[in-house]
Amino acid sequence: MEALGNLTGAWKEAGAPTEWLSSPVVKEFAVPLICCWGVLLAIDVVLSGIVSTFFSKRALKKKSAEGNKGKASSNDNGASVASQYKRSDRSFLWGNGPIPMNDTFALVVGAIMLAFLVPTVGVVVGLTVLWDFIDRAGMGRPQDGLVMTLAALLNRVTAPLTGRFTRKYEDGFLVNVVWFLGGVIPFLLFWNLSYTMQHGFHPLLCLAYHIFRIGPYFMNFAYCYVMCHKEGHTRVGLFKPGLTGTALRSVFNWWIGLFYGVLPSSFAYGHSINHHKYNNGPLDVVSTSDKPRDNFGNFVRFLPRWLMYATNISTIRQFLYEQEYKIAWKMVLGTAYYMIWVACLYRLSPTFTFWYVLFPAGENILLLACIQWCWHGFVDHENPENPFVGSITLLDGPINVLGEDFHTVHHQYPGAHWTQHEEKYKKHANGYKQSSASAFQNTHAFEMFFLIILREYKQMAEKFVDMSGKYPTHEDKEKLIRQRLQTCWWGPNACKDYQQHGWEGVEDSNGFDDQNN
Repeated sequence: MEALGNLTGAWKEAGAPTEWLSSPVVKEFAVPLICCWGVLLAIDVVLSGIVSTFFSKRALKKKSAEGNKGKASSNDNGASVASQYKRSDRSFLWGNGPIPMNDTFALVVGAIMLAFLVPTVGVVVGLTVLWDFIDRAGMGRPQDGLVMTLAALLNRVTAPLTGRFTRKYEDGFLVNVVWFLGGVIPFLLFWNLSYTMQHGFHPLLCLAYHIFRIGPYFMNFAYCYVMCHKEGHTRVGLFKPGLTGTALRSVFNWWIGLFYGVLPSSFAYGHSINHHKYNNGPLDVVSTSDKPRDNFGNFVRFLPRWLMYATNISTIRQFLYEQEYKIAWKMVLGTAYYMIWVACLYRLSPTFTFWYVLFPAGENILLLACIQWCWHGFVDHENPENPFVGSITLLDGPINVLGEDFHTVHHQYPGAHWTQHEEKYKKHANGYKQSSASAFQNTHAFEMFFLIILREYKQMAEKFVDMSGKYPTHEDKEKLIRQRLQTCWWGPNACKDYQQHGWEGVEDSNGFDDQNN
C-alpha cells in the first residue's frame, strides 16, 4: 500500500480531493483486483510466449502424421472418425464428453440447486415480466413497452454516430449497450457495495438492483448473454480496429459478463469449440441427448451437468483429455480471472458478494440450462446428427434477440452475422422441408421449455410448423414431437448404435466481417 500512499500524497499536493483514494473500496478491492489481474495477464503473456513454438511444432507433427496415415490407407477414414468421436468415461476428473454422474446423485444435486434457485431467480424474473406487462399496459408483445421503445429510439437517433465504431453499421447500438451494461450497471453495483458497507445489507435494495439489472422481460439479461455468445464466435471482433476496437474486443465476456455470472472464456472456448464441434452429441459436455427431454426429472439431472460447464470444469477436463492444452489454459485463465473478482469483493463483504455477485451465476445456470434444454430438445430417430431436427427454429417469436431463434442457422454458420440469419434460413429451405424441421411459431425458448417438461404435446403441435406437409393431422404432429423428444442419441437409452460423423456446419463466413455472404 506504499504506492497508494505516495499517490495520495501527490494528489494532495495538487489540491485534488483524496478521500476516495483512502476508501476501503479502493484500498481493499480496486488495488488488489487490478494488481491480481495484472499478474494474471503477465503470467498469460509469459506462458503463451514460451509454449507457442512448442504447440506450433506439435500441431505440424500431428498434421503430418495424420496426412501420412491417410495416404497409407484411405479405407481407415471411418476408423479414424470413430476414434475421434469415441466417448471415454474414465473418471470424474479424466475423460471426454459430459462428466459421468450417477443418476440418483445427479437428481439429488439438481433438486438442491432448484430448491434455492427457483424461489430466488423465479421472483426476480417474475417481477421483470410484471414490469414489462405494466410498461406496455398489458397490450402487444414483450419489447413493445415504453422502456424498450425509448431504447430503440435512442439506438436509431445515435446510429449515425455509434455505427462508426462497429464493423457493421447495424451493430452501432452496441455502443449504447456497452455504455449501459458496462457502465451504468457496474456503477449501481459499486454504489450498492458502498451502501452495504456503511449501512449493512438491505434485501429490498438488492432485489431492486437485480430487477433493474435484468430489465423488463429480462431483456438486459438476454442482450448480455446474446452478445457474450456472439462475441465468443466472432474471430475479428465486433468493433472496428483501432483503440476502441482493442479496448472493447472482449468487453462482454471479460467485463459486462462479470455482472451477469459469466465466467470469461466459457463462450469463446467452451461453447464455440466444444459445443459447436460435437453438436449435442456424445462428446458435447452439455449434451441433452442421452435422456428423454419430456421428463422433468431428467432436466433436474441435467442441471449438475450444466453447472460443470458454466464453471468451466467439464470443458477444462475435455480439452486436457484431447491434449488441447492452449485452449485448456485459456479456460483456466478465465476461471482464475473470475475467482479473483469474487475473492476481492468477498474480502469487503461476504454477504454482498453472495447476493450481488454469485447470485447472477446461479441465475445464469438455471436460465441457460432451460434454454439449452429447449434449443436441443429434439432428436431425429433416423439420423441423430440431422441439424434441422436437432436444433430448434422459432418463427415470429416475441423475443427473438438478434436472430437467436434461428438456432439451426447458428449451428450451420456459427460466425454469420445476425442480419444474415433469415437469409441463411431461406437458403436451406429444402433442407427444412425434407427433414420436417423442428420449427415452431409464435413462441419463445422459455415457453417451449415448459411445454417440453410438462409434456404439453397438444400445445406444441399447435405451434409446430409442418414444412414437409407429411403430418396433416394434429395427432400426426403430436406423435412426431413425442418421438423426437424421447429419442436418445447416446447412453443407455440410445435409439441405435450410431457413430457420429463430425458434422460441423457449413460455415462459409469469416466471423462478423464476412461481406460476401
